[in-house]
Amino acid sequence: MTRTISKHFIDQVEAFLKRTGFKPTEFGRQAVGDSGFVLNLRRGRSPTLATADKVMAFIARLEAEEQARRGRRGPHEQ
Repeated sequence: MTRTISKHFIDQVEAFLKRTGFKPTEFGRQAVGDSGFVLNLRRGRSPTLATADKVMAFIARLEAEEQARRGRRGPHEQ
């Protein structure tokens, strides 16, 4: 069974939430201005490509910021 693009997208969002501890409502609010976004995904709604792009850019930006913060720490401060 192959994974659909929608399933891959949802899996990426869920993995990000788990990895960061972001609350789903806050994630949706910050990423796309919709606190119900993740709940709607979980209920089977598919975002538009423009919305998916916006979400992935949001995730990439936060991950890049985290990497930058880690890079500024000394080796013993992780």
